[in-house]
Amino acid sequence: MIERSLQKLSEGGWAVNSRALILFSLSLILSMIGFRIYFKYFKSLLPKHVRDYGPKTHLAKEGTPTMGGIVILFSVFIATLLLYPTREMIMLLILIAGYAIIGGIDDYAGIKKKSAQPLKGRYKFIAECAIAFLWLWMVRKFNIFEIKADFLVFSPSSIFWLYLLETIFIVGIANGVNFTDGVDGLAGSIIAILLLFIILLFRDLDIIALPIALLGSLIVFLFYNAHPAKLIMGDIGSLSLGASIAGLGIAIGKEWLILILGIIFILENLSVMIQVSYFRLTKKRIFKMSPLHHHFELSGWSEPQVVTRFSLLTLLAGILGVFVNGFKR
Repeated sequence: MIERSLQKLSEGGWAVNSRALILFSLSLILSMIGFRIYFKYFKSLLPKHVRDYGPKTHLAKEGTPTMGGIVILFSVFIATLLLYPTREMIMLLILIAGYAIIGGIDDYAGIKKKSAQPLKGRYKFIAECAIAFLWLWMVRKFNIFEIKADFLVFSPSSIFWLYLLETIFIVGIANGVNFTDGVDGLAGSIIAILLLFIILLFRDLDIIALPIALLGSLIVFLFYNAHPAKLIMGDIGSLSLGASIAGLGIAIGKEWLILILGIIFILENLSVMIQVSYFRLTKKRIFKMSPLHHHFELSGWSEPQVVTRFSLLTLLAGILGVFVNGFKR
């Protein structure tokens, strides 16, 4: 297997693709420039407000600049539209932009109201579902790519179930990333690992162009977001990055792969749903605090330990995804 891989590289596979390298480099450079501008002109204008009922150690994050996701999106949009403006790419960017708008409104409202939760969850949920549904309709209407809804163990047999499951998939992954973005470097590290596995699994630039651009920008973001974070991506970053991952899964027709690689996002979602449901029924809690990473923080894990251990679990999930993908071919 190693010999075959080396042979593919020598024959000019994805690793020596000049367009991929240029795309990665441009996104990385644009992010470096963008974050320098961010820190110079916008740092003091975008303070993060931390919820007072979270882990007490997080109160030190009060005032940390937020909405760093703007720079990530700026870099990715410019790089991809300049170097790879295909119909498929533009459609994925539309989904990302839709979720960025929701996240951006929430972030900005939080800054103005000095609140950690400025918008009601139900309104955000409705908006997210509407954007996901409309995007799926546009993909099918203009025949951008085939929507397979392949969840490994089952696939929908009707249009109704296709739209429903794919909408849940998009909204679920986006919010899973949003929940995960509560510890310095956590969401960014997991997304970077996930993107790297997608790049390694698929050599077609039609598929890996967006992950390459995202990875280039995320590397710069993580430099500043490492504990103790100098900035936070905000909802504008977490929701849009989650939507980009879900969109990629739909575009490649392997939603199941995203569910495996994004196991942390699934666990974070489940921890919130279980905690809320169980508390409403019994007035008791299963976890010390949700999302899941807060439970481990209150159990004695430091933020770097949470990031390292959750990243290792993502790495193991990636290895599993590689094996399952091999059997599926």
